[in-house]
Amino acid sequence: MLKKATFLLMIYCGVAYSSEHHMIDTLGSSSKGQYVALEEYGYKADTHAFYVTIKIMNVWQKEYVGEAVQVELPAHRPEYLEKAREKARLLAKDQLEKYYIKG
Repeated sequence: MLKKATFLLMIYCGVAYSSEHHMIDTLGSSSKGQYVALEEYGYKADTHAFYVTIKIMNVWQKEYVGEAVQVELPAHRPEYLEKAREKARLLAKDQLEKYYIKG
């Protein structure tokens, strides 16, 4: 009984302290530096999935413009993170061109 309780406690603590691993990177900026594309990507432990979010920021006004692009793929294999990043960049392509962002 004690072993079972200890095991359940370990599982509970592992779930409670599981964290989201993420990175933030710049995809590029406009020629005058007014707009910057930010890419946040990583792993969500609670859903066992890779995620990518791309947002465009107007640095001069300190606010986000356009719509955020979000992609999430199951984390069955490590290469799925790169697939999620490629898909997000493809979905954000029109917005990147609209704000003249090159990287």
